[in-house]
Amino acid sequence: MQGEENIILKENLMRKTSICTFFCFVILTCHSLLAQEFYMAEHTGQSIHYSVIKKTNTVKTIKDFLSNTNYMLLRKEVRLVPIVEFNGVSYQVTTIGRESFEKVKDLREIVITSGIDLIEKNAFQYCPNLKKVSLYSVKKIEDRAFIGCDSLESVVIYTSYPPALGKNVFDSANFHAILYVPDQAVMEYKNSDWKKYFTKIYGTSKINK
Repeated sequence: MQGEENIILKENLMRKTSICTFFCFVILTCHSLLAQEFYMAEHTGQSIHYSVIKKTNTVKTIKDFLSNTNYMLLRKEVRLVPIVEFNGVSYQVTTIGRESFEKVKDLREIVITSGIDLIEKNAFQYCPNLKKVSLYSVKKIEDRAFIGCDSLESVVIYTSYPPALGKNVFDSANFHAILYVPDQAVMEYKNSDWKKYFTKIYGTSKINK
């Protein structure tokens, strides 16, 4: 009797495993059909994972659905390009997706070029060696985008208007980090939510001085 019970238990376990495997396959297939995703090897030496935003025919960076990482980092400085091409179609990159670059230990510098106007939640959280961030046209940064970036030394913003901030975007009071903004906009940034995170706010003319 005991042997028969063990056989029945094994058969039930195998049946459940097969069902789980089937549903995983269905989920992955549906995910691929619903969202057009692709990797793009950049000239700067990394392979970025993108997802097409169908309503606007633009793309955003995303974390890989299977490997749970965004890209293979071959260089420690990443410059995100504003236009990517896939299957003969050009797409504008507008968004850094949620958790896209989370916990990338080797990332030292990120340049977010013109045309990219949104950084979603947790996009760069816990990048322990990230030292420099450059933002050319970002309009909004969502919650916890740069939380846990303990080595951050400078953020350079090239827009006169302060990008809107969500909650806990950076670690509070980065006493050692410097925020560089256009010279004519220093006071505007000092009177904005950015003062919660940076005690040193200087004009870009002071960079490297």
